[in-house]
Amino acid sequence: MPGAEASEHLEVSLLDVDATEALGAALAHEAQKGDVFFLRGELGSGKTSMARGFLRAFFASPDLDVPSPSYLLHFTYGTAGATSQNAGPNSDGPSLVPGCAVHHIDPYRLPAGKIASLIDFEAIWQAICLVEWPERLGDQLVTKDCPQRLEVGFEGFGPQAEGRKVLLTAVGPRWQKALRRWHAEGGPLRSRSSEPPSHEIRESIGAALPAPLSAVAPSASSSSRSRNCRTLADDKKHWLVLGIESSCDDTGAAVLRGDGQILGEALASQAGIHEQWGGVVPRLAQEGHKQAIDGTVEEALQRAGVAASDISAVAVTVGPGLGLCLEVGVRKALHIAAAHRLPLVRVHHMEAHMMVTRLPPFAQGQGLQADLVQPEFPFITLLVSGGHNMAVLTRGVGRHTILGSTIDDSIGEAFDKTARLLGITKVPGGPHLERLAKDGDPKAHALPKPLAKTRDKVLQEGCNYSFSGLKTAVRTLVERELPSAKADTLSEEELHKAKADVAAAFQQMAVHHLCERASRAAGWALELEPDTKCLVVAGGVAANQAVRKGLEEVAREHSLRMFCPPPRLCVDNGVMVAWAGIERLLLGLFEEPPSVDSADSHVEIRPRWPLGERDPRSQQQRVPKGQKRKTPAAELSKSANEAEAKLRCVEGPEKAAV
Repeated sequence: MPGAEASEHLEVSLLDVDATEALGAALAHEAQKGDVFFLRGELGSGKTSMARGFLRAFFASPDLDVPSPSYLLHFTYGTAGATSQNAGPNSDGPSLVPGCAVHHIDPYRLPAGKIASLIDFEAIWQAICLVEWPERLGDQLVTKDCPQRLEVGFEGFGPQAEGRKVLLTAVGPRWQKALRRWHAEGGPLRSRSSEPPSHEIRESIGAALPAPLSAVAPSASSSSRSRNCRTLADDKKHWLVLGIESSCDDTGAAVLRGDGQILGEALASQAGIHEQWGGVVPRLAQEGHKQAIDGTVEEALQRAGVAASDISAVAVTVGPGLGLCLEVGVRKALHIAAAHRLPLVRVHHMEAHMMVTRLPPFAQGQGLQADLVQPEFPFITLLVSGGHNMAVLTRGVGRHTILGSTIDDSIGEAFDKTARLLGITKVPGGPHLERLAKDGDPKAHALPKPLAKTRDKVLQEGCNYSFSGLKTAVRTLVERELPSAKADTLSEEELHKAKADVAAAFQQMAVHHLCERASRAAGWALELEPDTKCLVVAGGVAANQAVRKGLEEVAREHSLRMFCPPPRLCVDNGVMVAWAGIERLLLGLFEEPPSVDSADSHVEIRPRWPLGERDPRSQQQRVPKGQKRKTPAAELSKSANEAEAKLRCVEGPEKAAV
């Protein structure tokens, strides 16, 4: 007989969405009136998928629409006599507990405790309740022992594709008794304690008894359950996958064959809209996407020579990115998927950037040369873009460990803001700054090395990045050496040379910092996965030739082969989203489309979405309460003056002057 501690916890391994829904179905067969289920986990961890499996099984309705309640806070599913704030769609009918409603609640968008004033929980606790993000309920509703409940904790972060761990925790005697039974039986397999295991649940959730005890679910490919959407052909060459991208200021769409052949693509840029503002304005970007989305998708379809009804599946970026912009692409994808009953794949923007390097060489326009291969897992990924700067160990689709990331600005943001300091108004400014730097002398100015003087050993010796201080140092340099009064006295050629020197000095130090940290990350990755053979460089900044040259040296240093997409696939585009969708479809990782009428209620985005768990060595040290961490910007601003002074002393004022 397991001990008391064992009876309060049970670990379950879920390999995919089917397994997650099957666990929900198993719990539905255990449910009684008055039961409360807390679903804990990060964005995208599978909470709503489990709720969907629960509700479909509870109401014996395999096609029941179960949208996330994130925006409307609360859905109620039940019999015709049930009352609710928001009635769940198509839920009237027979249920496992006749006459009992099921409440699905998500207070994620509210401050902690706020929802207690909006919903009568005293009545809700009397029915059956599924609560996502229960930590937002507040102390007045939740204590250590009340309400009695089963907690379902989804471990991990980001768009995991396999190996999702779930920890079931019993709070109260009812669920402690259930967990003791599951321990004895090998998992939550029985429809009722007095009935034999359901055949469907047996097929979807297998059982094993390793240490610790776990119930292991097979992959989707082995599941006997069918989905309410178009069936994919056995030969992936017959797949036609539409990819839609709208995470920032470019509207992208593409149609790819399942083997990676690009059949048609289209991209609508908003550069002209945002140039006058010096950066992307979210509200204007949203309007730009709304105006461009229909035409961009239609253009991609026309270039591919297909209609929307010919498409096999739809993939769409759901995060991270600008929320207002993401909504436009997700809504379009949902309406297409709903209209034609197409499998839907929700894609992580940064995973799409890294996976596009696995697009077959012929699809990238690189011919059929024998030496051109795709990077194999595991590989090291360096993501460099306007919004992200990250070193990652990638073990597979959805299996990422973050080795380092920026603690402030990304390298792309630093390039763009430095470009604006030098009078470049084009958006994005990075490519124009790169061209300007080619005319300059990187030794004309001494800029401080980021994080060189930080007192935080984890930052100093780790793989995290910081570019805000370097940007501040450049601002100080420009204000001192290129004030308006002085700039007016220079000829056009002299002014160009002065700006080019600043650009060259900045680019050299930024690339040096990037490569130094990338080299350290490669060392860490090889310690974790010695068989790693490849370095993948992805994101818009990967198009910068100085960045590529520096990272090629890093790859040689660690005996790695470097992979980088062609420049046109480094920027945001629909091709990368479609290909990321194909990678997931091959693993059976997709979801059923909603009904046409409910498509808008399924618009779920993830503006902030972790790519994976962080390597413990990359964690920053906590600052004692009452103390402030000295910001890299402040440290580097001071270092900039010191470095410039040293250069003047060594080389003389004539050499150091602009």
